[in-house]
Amino acid sequence: MRLFLVRHGQTEANVGGVFCGMTDVELTETGIHQARQVAHYLSAVTFSQAISSVLRRACHTAEIILADRRLSASINAQLNEMHFGAWEMRHHHDLQYEDAEAWAAWLKDWQQASPTGGEAFPTFAARIENVAQQLLTQESQGNVLLVAHQGVLGLLLARLLAMPPSAMWHFHFEQGAYSVIEIRHGLTTLRTFNSRACWQPETQE
Repeated sequence: MRLFLVRHGQTEANVGGVFCGMTDVELTETGIHQARQVAHYLSAVTFSQAISSVLRRACHTAEIILADRRLSASINAQLNEMHFGAWEMRHHHDLQYEDAEAWAAWLKDWQQASPTGGEAFPTFAARIENVAQQLLTQESQGNVLLVAHQGVLGLLLARLLAMPPSAMWHFHFEQGAYSVIEIRHGLTTLRTFNSRACWQPETQE
C-alpha cells in the first residue's frame, strides 16, 4: 500500500497560532488554494481509497483533492485532532497566566498531562496507535489518501516508523504539500516528505 498523507489547508486558527483540536473551523482562501495545489500535484495518482477526519477543514481539503475523481473520502473519527478542551482557540501566551497550573503541568510532562477539560495525550495516542495498526495490517496494495491534522499525522508517522510518540515533533507537516509512505508486509518506508512536486507513478513505482 502506498499512503499519501496530507494535512488540511490553512485555517484562521493556524493564522492566529491558537490551539484548535475539535473546534470545527473552515479553510481560509489560502487553505482552499493549498488544497487545490495538492490536487494538482496528485492528479496522476489513482486512489483506491480515501480517508478523512470528521472535521470540516480536513473533509473540505479531501473534497477538493478528489473533486475530479469518482471517489469520496470515508470519515474516520479516530483521525480527529486532539481535543484541547478549555484551551480550544486560545493562545499559549494567555494560558500561561489564565490557566497557569495546568499549563505548567503540560510543559513539565505533556505526555501525561491534559489540557483543562480536554483529551489526555495517552487517550489521543491510543486511538492513533489503533489507526497505525490497522494500516500496517491492511491487505490493500493500492494508493490511499489520508487527510488529517498536524498532531494526528506527526504521531501516526512516528508510530508507523516504529518510533516513540515523542518523535511526533520531528515531523512538521506543511500545508499545501503531501508526504508518501509505503507499507509492505508490515514494514514502512518513507518515500517523500512535504513534497510540492507532481507525483509521477511511472517513474516512482
